Amino acid sequence: MNPPVFEDEFLTTKQLAQALKKNLATIQRWCREGKLPAVKIEGSYIIRKKDFEEWYVEKLSNSKTSLQEEQG
Repeated sequence: MNPPVFEDEFLTTKQLAQALKKNLATIQRWCREGKLPAVKIEGSYIIRKKDFEEWYVEKLSNSKTSLQEEQG
């Protein structure tokens, strides 16, 4: 039986910290707390790029909704 071939791209916590302009420890805590869609492999968290993009769009959408409710 052949191992599965992954065509997905993955991001490291360091890459996410740079992209979001957050401290690495903050990103790791969010992963640990389940706030980011991450998987821990051999002591390090990785996030599938597609999952991160979906999470980010959802956060933006929630943020805009909150602002509209406050203003409306």
